[in-house]
Amino acid sequence: MTNFLYTIETPDAYNGEGSEVYTNDLQKALDFALEMSQEWIYSCVRNNVTGEIEEDFGDIIDLVERGIV
Repeated sequence: MTNFLYTIETPDAYNGEGSEVYTNDLQKALDFALEMSQEWIYSCVRNNVTGEIEEDFGDIIDLVERGIV
């Protein structure tokens, strides 16, 4: 497990390869997740301490229907 507080998860980024970016700054994580969701349909910020999603952006239903998540 990473030592960072937050992970920005973008499952469909880079042609389905997915992307995970780590940071300790919640505001930067939220800003980046929003930006990624505008390009890659969906992105979320996960709290690495609790495992909970702090915020998500975009349309996860599309990714579920395509079997990505």
